[in-house]
Amino acid sequence: MKEKQVRINNDKEALKAKNDAVWAMDKSFLLTAFNAPFSERFKKEFHKDPHIGIDLRPYYRKSIFFITCEQGCDRALDRYATTSRQSVGDNDGTEVLEFFFQPYMDASGAVVGCCVWQKSISKEVENVIRLKEVERKYKEAQQIGNMGHWSYDVLKNEITWSDQVFKIYDQVPGEFKANSEALVELIHREDREAFIEDVKRCMEEKLPHDITNRIIVRDGGVRYLHHKGRAFYNTDNEPIRIAGITLDVTKEVLANQQIVQQNNELQNFIRIISHNLRGPISNLLMLSKIYEFGKDEMNDDLLRKIEQTTEALDQTIKDLSLSLSLKNASKEQFKKISMSHVMKDVDALLAEDISKSKADIRTDFSKADTIFGLKGYLVNIVYNLVLNAIHYSKDGVAPIIDIFTEETEDAIILNVSDNGIGMDLTPERERKIFDMYGRLSGATEGKGLGLYLVKTQVEAMDGKIEIKSEKDIGSTFLVSFIK
Repeated sequence: MKEKQVRINNDKEALKAKNDAVWAMDKSFLLTAFNAPFSERFKKEFHKDPHIGIDLRPYYRKSIFFITCEQGCDRALDRYATTSRQSVGDNDGTEVLEFFFQPYMDASGAVVGCCVWQKSISKEVENVIRLKEVERKYKEAQQIGNMGHWSYDVLKNEITWSDQVFKIYDQVPGEFKANSEALVELIHREDREAFIEDVKRCMEEKLPHDITNRIIVRDGGVRYLHHKGRAFYNTDNEPIRIAGITLDVTKEVLANQQIVQQNNELQNFIRIISHNLRGPISNLLMLSKIYEFGKDEMNDDLLRKIEQTTEALDQTIKDLSLSLSLKNASKEQFKKISMSHVMKDVDALLAEDISKSKADIRTDFSKADTIFGLKGYLVNIVYNLVLNAIHYSKDGVAPIIDIFTEETEDAIILNVSDNGIGMDLTPERERKIFDMYGRLSGATEGKGLGLYLVKTQVEAMDGKIEIKSEKDIGSTFLVSFIK
């Protein structure tokens, strides 16, 4: 602590301190006053009671507890008040002590002695250490998550950044003056207007500050940052501060852009393959139709195999094209669709299968009759799930298929369950079930495309699908649609 010259008056109230040791001495280091805590400490150190008139200098020199006192008292006698700290260890642990040395003056202002005030600050030091440890861990967490926190003082136009925010913005603390104007200058020109508008809405409409934008770093590179925060207001409901966090999401954004690019390239590839192969495939199928079977058995067999292979290739191209078209569903076409009407279409499409299998289909849409989406997709989803239940029914047991809806806080759940053969479901099997040409088992005919199309159409309507299954008990498909 910076030393400074002071004058003090005679204050005997200090001697009444119950926890802190307080004592006074004259210019000859003779003890002139002390309180009970000093007496206890002195007795603990030297195994004797202190008394007025005792020379303190030899005791200062042979005790760790009092080791800093001689120098501090010398400074006080030279009219300077000082402070020092001393760590004292014993069997009870380490104690951190703070000593205050002040010159003691008479009415004329002449220094006649020194007053010493000793207090334990172990708890305060422990709290500081604990806070520093918390701060260290917090900084580590911010570094690991590549995020930092900030606060914007609206009235002073000052922005306070954590160390990690400076790193995210590629700025040096002390060199960069963080205010609203300087911050906007760092933002990519094309993103500035949207950023300013978002901050404005946050303050004026009390909406969350939540936006992703680009910034330009010092080497000219571009980073993508995601900001989240909220505004705070005074008693007059005026915004005074915005606080929040900033995350560097450059890797995630670039990875997503790469996925989108790859997906576009894949779609273009499918279109090209479909277009270029459809003509040759059609020609092969047409030639197989005009061939006269019965003249040469070997040629007949060979042509049948060519025809089967060509038809399979043709169907594969159709499947790829269908999958591509499903992924490009337009949200603008979504409407509220009645599940009761959907079931009428499904019943008509599966009338023959239902009759042959003697399936008992039970429906209940009383809790939620409408789902927001595309009717054609919903019909196809239910169609494939019901057909799947019929195909995987137990031998000699009529399928019982329950179809009902439930409503949660943010979703409509379509439940399709059966009493079929079921399966021992593992995460790997669950994933493969919804793959293109995935199969629940090899016990039935079919390519396994149905569940892949179901998943594709569900996701095209921003939904998700999962399966629960138990061997010899049956399977349940849970399809969630956003309200």
